[in-house]
Amino acid sequence: MHFSPRATCGFSSCPRWLPPPRASCSSWEPRSRAQRIPMQLLILLLLYAVVCANFCSRQGTTAPAQSGSIKALRSSNIRRDESNHLTDLYRKEETISVAGNGCIHSPRFPSSYPRNLLLTWRLHSPESTRIQLAFDNQFGLEEPENEICRYDFVEVEDLSETSTVIRGRWCGHKEVPPRITSRTNQIKITFKSDDYFVAKPGFKICYSLVDDFQHAASETNWESVTSSVSGVSYPSPSVTDPTLTAEALDQTIAAFDTVEDLLKHFNPDSWQEDLENLYTDSGHHYRGRSYHDRKSKVDLDRLNDDVKRYSCTPRNYSVNLREELKLTNVVFFPRCLLVQRCGGNCGCGTSNWKSCTCVSGKTVKKYHEVLKFVPEAGHPRRKGRTRNNMALVDIQLDHHERCDCVCSSRPPR
Repeated sequence: MHFSPRATCGFSSCPRWLPPPRASCSSWEPRSRAQRIPMQLLILLLLYAVVCANFCSRQGTTAPAQSGSIKALRSSNIRRDESNHLTDLYRKEETISVAGNGCIHSPRFPSSYPRNLLLTWRLHSPESTRIQLAFDNQFGLEEPENEICRYDFVEVEDLSETSTVIRGRWCGHKEVPPRITSRTNQIKITFKSDDYFVAKPGFKICYSLVDDFQHAASETNWESVTSSVSGVSYPSPSVTDPTLTAEALDQTIAAFDTVEDLLKHFNPDSWQEDLENLYTDSGHHYRGRSYHDRKSKVDLDRLNDDVKRYSCTPRNYSVNLREELKLTNVVFFPRCLLVQRCGGNCGCGTSNWKSCTCVSGKTVKKYHEVLKFVPEAGHPRRKGRTRNNMALVDIQLDHHERCDCVCSSRPPR
């Protein structure tokens, strides 16, 4: 009995009851193995594709949702008012009685300061003294925008019973603010940071107490020589540097509001006698033309007070209604009206007073009744007749009720 497998087998003696050797018989089960291997690979590839697609789709949908929830959380925690200013500020005000040396600084100085802060320090020293501020060299806040400190800044103000003068506002890190000496015995320091985090050290300010009279003398090298005019004693300027001496004396006088206080400062023991000698005819000193019209020291005090009270005030200002309301298709009668707007100069007699500006501290809208003309389009003008729509209307114009004097030791930031 003959088997066809033996003919194909490479061995001459293959028993009938044994299967052909696998190493030499290539004709046994070639199709079934070739089909099984691709099928297994195909199944594995399909499983891999399904798992990968599942995983990637989950990743793609989860990430945006997470980032969206974070953004929503941040936006919900940050509240702003109508002017887009932060309302969730941590506010704290502290009053310090200056009796010696001390320091204040931004939180965590010299590490990065926190966000959303509004901190105020009010420094008070005894009468006839002033306060000197010195900034630490490691100064750094958020950079200005267009040279204006809008976001993070430290601000120093001189305080008195009649006025508040901004000595400066600083930010960035390119230069350390200068040394500042108050003009009175009160000074205010304000630090503000917004919701944007910056890796800057902040600031540190050391304050010290200086005697009013001795401070001016040490700054300008006044000599210990005094002379008297009409009984008033004052330091004589140094011969080597009269300009600096005059400026320093001028700054000293700027700190006083009345003649009485000024004379008390120069000569505490005989100021009353000095005051009487100012208004007597004794002596051969030149008197101004208006001298004999003065009756008392009140005149000088009033003149000094008038400068502070009326230099920066609301005053009459005429505005063109079409320009003010930005309307080009109507005409008004009267064409112009008077409104109250801040005007004049301010800060006269203070250092860098030319950088002071008079700005509105409170603005209100007031109604004015005027005659409004609206020309009718498409109707030619006839002789002796003008086709116009006329009506009495109320318009609103801005009026400044209060004016503030804003000064800075450098261009406003």
